[in-house]
Amino acid sequence: MHDLEGQAPLRPAAEIARRVIGGEVCARDVLEDHLALIAEANPRLNAIVTLCEEEARRTAAEVDASPNPGSLQGVPFVVKDAIAVGGVRATAGSLLLEDFVPARDASAVHRLRQAGAIFIGKTNCPEFALDPDTDNRVFGRTWNPANEAIIPGGSSGGDAVAVAAGLAAFGLGSDYGGSIRWPAQCMGVVGFRPTVGLVPLTGLLPFPPGEDLALPNSATAMSRLNTLGPLTRSVDDAWKVLEVVAGPDGLDPNAVPVSLGQPDAVEGNRLACAWTDGEGAHEVRSDLVEVVERAAACFSSLGFSVENRRPPGLEQAAETFREYRLSEGLPIHAALARGREDRLAGTMRDWFASVAADTTVSEYQRIAGRRDAIRVEVLEFMEDWPILLLPVSLLPPWPVGSAGFDARFANMAPCWAITLLGLPSLALPYGKTQDGLPVSVQIVGRPFADHEVVAVAKLLEQERLERR
Repeated sequence: MHDLEGQAPLRPAAEIARRVIGGEVCARDVLEDHLALIAEANPRLNAIVTLCEEEARRTAAEVDASPNPGSLQGVPFVVKDAIAVGGVRATAGSLLLEDFVPARDASAVHRLRQAGAIFIGKTNCPEFALDPDTDNRVFGRTWNPANEAIIPGGSSGGDAVAVAAGLAAFGLGSDYGGSIRWPAQCMGVVGFRPTVGLVPLTGLLPFPPGEDLALPNSATAMSRLNTLGPLTRSVDDAWKVLEVVAGPDGLDPNAVPVSLGQPDAVEGNRLACAWTDGEGAHEVRSDLVEVVERAAACFSSLGFSVENRRPPGLEQAAETFREYRLSEGLPIHAALARGREDRLAGTMRDWFASVAADTTVSEYQRIAGRRDAIRVEVLEFMEDWPILLLPVSLLPPWPVGSAGFDARFANMAPCWAITLLGLPSLALPYGKTQDGLPVSVQIVGRPFADHEVVAVAKLLEQERLERR
């Protein structure tokens, strides 16, 4: 495998922006460094599936000429192929959308460009971002740069690989059931799922047929539980990206106008921390639990009040998420596929077979009410324990092709539980399994206390770096 250590493109996004703004380097040179690595590594990795090389060069020239630099000036980034970029093909990994070109940027993408970041291209994802592995019938499989026998995770797997391999400084992904946190763990990068409503979902596929930009529907579980967020190589970079993309856009009815706090203002030793070996209904492999326990011990040594405690009701959360998600069916997907079902991958056919297409409105409301009751229990617990640590998954990434539909999704229970609650969660690489695969800690905070999550994640990240 090619050794990527020490390559210039592996610099943090914050450092790239600082150097470009300070005149130490120009955006065009930064971009060319990344494009050179993409030309070398991407044909093997298949992380970036639509490369916008000439557009990126034009943008870099404009950035270098800008008298008013943005906070991400000159930083190259990629976008998951399930998120709209105006004028660029957006397939969501599906043959049903292989020729679709949205007219406008998703709101988050527009904000990144306004901040001076340079869009390089779209990254691979499974069909409609509905699988924990990254493979589809449009572009094929994305490969893990560290070990091609092991999956890179999904559904934001292309982002995770591009960031881990230095093809981009950060990626913009989406997370419904763990689609940022799980591939972040698989690739050993930082994955941040913000509080639901902090970042507008405007521009997230699939779109209803005939529309050129997805407007979130506040009645759907997807819009109430999904979010966009960054994949980066450091906690600081994740926060820097979130600062740019956060805030309502007037188009997403779930987006909330909230002022971000500041991580540096958090007095970490006053945040009590609870940790648990999982969400409570599924057993997590012991070496993943050991990494979470080690993180808890680190917090204790730093002066946190730490206890091994699980929030009441959490053991019901993953199953409630599964019911809530399946109860509304896949109406937009079904409309797109009607008469063209043969173009769907096997995973999508499995999804259609699993959804409850005849759920009544009252049943849907009953499941949503159960979700609300669980959330109340957990939030009451978090008044005393504002930080919660738990694993990202039941298992580490597995060999390519070795897990069936049910096994792949059961693995996501710890992510599903937190998704149901709409809480901010950061997957931080913190250790290794007994066979050397990366393991992350899922750091969870209270609604819109994303800055607290980042503050404690920075402490863990620093301890991990010092331990090397």
